[in-house]
Amino acid sequence: MIYKNVELYNVEEVFETKDGIQFSRVPNKVREKLNNNAKTRALMPAGCEIRFNLKSEKAKITMKAKKEIAKYNGICEIYFGDFFNTWYFINENPVEIEVQYPDDLYKLEELARRKKLKFDPKLIRILLPHIVDLIIIEMEGDFQIPEKTQTPDVKFLAYGSSITHGAFSIIPSYTYVARIAHILGIDAINLGLGGGCHLEKEIADYIAKRDDWKFAVFELGVNMVGGFEVEEFKKRVDYFVEKIVKEKSEKYLFFVDMFPFYMDFDNQKKQKKFREIVKNKVKEINKENVIHISGVKVLKDIKGLTADRIHPSISGFEEIASNLTNILKKYIFKKKNK
Repeated sequence: MIYKNVELYNVEEVFETKDGIQFSRVPNKVREKLNNNAKTRALMPAGCEIRFNLKSEKAKITMKAKKEIAKYNGICEIYFGDFFNTWYFINENPVEIEVQYPDDLYKLEELARRKKLKFDPKLIRILLPHIVDLIIIEMEGDFQIPEKTQTPDVKFLAYGSSITHGAFSIIPSYTYVARIAHILGIDAINLGLGGGCHLEKEIADYIAKRDDWKFAVFELGVNMVGGFEVEEFKKRVDYFVEKIVKEKSEKYLFFVDMFPFYMDFDNQKKQKKFREIVKNKVKEINKENVIHISGVKVLKDIKGLTADRIHPSISGFEEIASNLTNILKKYIFKKKNK
């Protein structure tokens, strides 16, 4: 989305409030039909960036986290293309972020050309804190919108729980979604909805209608295993998978069942049925470009879990990203790697 000469990446709708602007990662007409967790989490800018070229000497962007959920403090990262520059801590108090090009920008441009990097170092990327309810108070500077040649031409979409959203990843560049994009040199559309991945018809229809992604990764099950019966989960998986496969029959679609979590260690059985539903649905579809991935084979190191026994730690996110990237390479980038 273009807003006042900057690109609000991974943003579908902007709300103007008395304090500033707020983002939604899905259109409001879709968001309003989702469960309560999804309604609020869609407003958290996971995978969202402010992107621009800077014509003035400096830019100043002021932002804060909404006070009522200020326990979710966050970190904002500044990049010149693919190159990290600095970070800011965001809380309920307004924070002024100043950005200007480094004096040796030309060296970064030369390195990017030599290594064939996909992001132009002239493109300033402000990676927004992924787990806060963010308000942008003001944007000051002479901005120019990004050109198509300054960003990767391949995007992938990810939908899932707080694990996809990036809870406990600490910084926005270290969600598994962001890490996959960084490793592969592509762009990511993050539709992780912490606690709200309920596979509603509306979110399936919306994802199936979007035409801006080459392949997708869907992390399914963990937000429903506690509060939904097996039959309801199967019903929703059936619609979700069939709808997206039908509308995006030519694209690679990866369906990941649940990563290891507390039910696996407490000798419960329901999670096994949920995993079987995802696996069997993909098997029933029987298409080479529709792939099932076992979550327990992606996150293998138990030390990659946090103390709540469900969310990955930083090391867990890195393992997920590494293993998923290796799987994706076998399918999406197999010709390039030969």
